[in-house]
Amino acid sequence: MIGGIRVEGYVGQAHGFIDALQGRVIFVIVAGSTRTSTIPGISVAGPNPEATMLTPILDVEYLLAGKPITLNVVPVTPEGLPTPAVITRALVYRLGLPVLVVDAGCSSPPRVPHVALPSRRMGGRIDVEPALPRGVAKQLYMEARLLGATLAHGHDALVVGETIPGGTTVAAAVLEALGYRALGRVSSSSVQNPHGLRGQVVRAALARLSGSEDVFGVVEAVGDPVHVSLAGLAAGAVEAGAKVVLAGGTQMVSVLAILKAVEPKVLDQVAIATTPWIIRDKSSDISGLVHDVAPAVPVIAADFSLSGSKYPGLRTYEEGYVKEGVGAGGSLVLAAVRGMNIEEMVTAIEEEYERIMSLAGAERDRDRS
Repeated sequence: MIGGIRVEGYVGQAHGFIDALQGRVIFVIVAGSTRTSTIPGISVAGPNPEATMLTPILDVEYLLAGKPITLNVVPVTPEGLPTPAVITRALVYRLGLPVLVVDAGCSSPPRVPHVALPSRRMGGRIDVEPALPRGVAKQLYMEARLLGATLAHGHDALVVGETIPGGTTVAAAVLEALGYRALGRVSSSSVQNPHGLRGQVVRAALARLSGSEDVFGVVEAVGDPVHVSLAGLAAGAVEAGAKVVLAGGTQMVSVLAILKAVEPKVLDQVAIATTPWIIRDKSSDISGLVHDVAPAVPVIAADFSLSGSKYPGLRTYEEGYVKEGVGAGGSLVLAAVRGMNIEEMVTAIEEEYERIMSLAGAERDRDRS
């Protein structure tokens, strides 16, 4: 434990990242969709499978504007639990940090200011079709790389999160295709991790591989637009002199694997920041996965809990619901290294939760009138 921060793996590397996070930081969220999320049972990042295609758009609209714009509804799970963007918005804005949204392949453009990668496009349903057209993965990587280099100027660190329902399934497919054992080890936004269903989807996707694909060919066959874009952002930022903290759960290990295959030296300046719920999740293994792919990359999490929250909807995070997303783990780590204690973080999150719940109530009242 380092000042309220728990480090898994290579502890020695973590100090440099913690120092950088106390400096000039920009918070980046890469958004995109994969039709893989519409497979029933794969993702609960929406009230139903088809709604998961809109979740990234609503997430980033809410994160920037304080409410979704495309639809007047905050993204929720089937149980009614709100997006982890509640945590991110509460803490990042409390800290006064700049936030940038990058569209790598949303189903439609978010209705907030953002950067759109020129080659952006949704990912396909990997069990029955390619994820991306040939040539697109490398284009996304290079476009994101240029953006990362641009953003790094004037910043000590980029904290880079994601919103892509179904992302852990495609991450498992990419990792397996690159030679790592990932099935049964990636996390889920559901309490019941769908390892069996995920395995069926991944094995069907892998069956389409010829075995001659390079890393970009693997992404085009069984990946998605977001992870390869995250890798490009990291590579560009590191080249320009910034450290990169990947704010997310086990799907960020696929980003490490892509970097290891393309520009392995970048990994010396990359860490993962995740939530304590991912670290404690017995149905997944982020520490083991990182050790297998890039053992020198530290995994950092804040010493944090919502068990004392006055709201049942927030306390359910402690029961294994949602766990991570939209950079929640990165925002918790940022808050901790910048001096916020657990009580202050919980208060900030509760105040934001109250605001969106009152907003939802006002919308329901308006609908009835």
